[in-house]
Amino acid sequence: MERVQDHYNTLEVSPKARPEIIEAAYRTLAKIYHPDIKTGDTDTFKAIVLAHEILSDPAKRVFYDREKDKLEGKVIGDYRFLSKIAEGAFGRTYKAEHIIIREPVCIKDCSKISPQAEKILIDEAKAVWDLRHYALPAMRGLVRLENKSLGLVMSYIEGPTLEQIVAKAGNMDPEDVAWMAERSLNALKYMHYKGVIHGDIKPQNIIIQPESHMAVLIDFGLSMVKPTQNSDAKGFTPYFAPKEQITGLVILPESDLYSLGKTMIYALSGGNLDCVRDGLVPRIVPDEMCMLIRRLTREDRAERPIWENEDLCDTIADMRVKVFGRRRSNMKPVAGFS
Repeated sequence: MERVQDHYNTLEVSPKARPEIIEAAYRTLAKIYHPDIKTGDTDTFKAIVLAHEILSDPAKRVFYDREKDKLEGKVIGDYRFLSKIAEGAFGRTYKAEHIIIREPVCIKDCSKISPQAEKILIDEAKAVWDLRHYALPAMRGLVRLENKSLGLVMSYIEGPTLEQIVAKAGNMDPEDVAWMAERSLNALKYMHYKGVIHGDIKPQNIIIQPESHMAVLIDFGLSMVKPTQNSDAKGFTPYFAPKEQITGLVILPESDLYSLGKTMIYALSGGNLDCVRDGLVPRIVPDEMCMLIRRLTREDRAERPIWENEDLCDTIADMRVKVFGRRRSNMKPVAGFS
């Protein structure tokens, strides 16, 4: 694999350096290595000029970073990077494998956040470090990547996200949405008992395994462990975040329940964000299911269910029996997906 020249190393700056830092480094080093002075070096000066040309141009820098930071095929620590899964605001997520046991893992590379913001990734690792549940990925560790950013190593979960399922299937069968929600509630019940609030339940963060009727919650970047009234909100996702999270108040288990209710509307409406925003459940959805969704998505969190008073896993199980005539769907194929 051809190695991309390290322009950041040439300018003696971090890959996350601000434009002002890059400019200052260039001016300083250009004076030191200019060929016309005693300490000059023509080759080094040319490398400095080229590095500045690329890193000082936002478009060129983005392209360069993308090429330089490609991890596919590389071995870092105990892991071989296989393919990129996704790219988001914090960085990239990769499928990798352990070089000895050849088991797959998922590595989240938060290369787009500043060194000062690495605490986000460390907090995420802490949030899930001791969690052990069938509907949650297992924490494997942290690795330091070539660009000096941290990589969060977790178990690899096979399958499409709920967002991808909806994009393919459209409006989902209410019974399918019911078992997906029950699996998610089971995971949230466990997390909340452990004092962990997910903070970002949405269609992109639920992986569905249609054949085995499994749903797995992923991405704990906005999670909080035993938050207090003094805890700072880390962010939110529009359409799915409750009012308290949007306004910066501390998130509670009821905040996750709200987001799950909005996610159910997303699935039932075929991904209609207007319905999600306005809390509109399609008319074909049974009344009992509509009532549960409305209870989860009350604007006032004090009006939402709380685990201490109600086991929502039992609630949705009872609703399934009443509405669909059975406690389990008997592995009914997910409509519109194969």
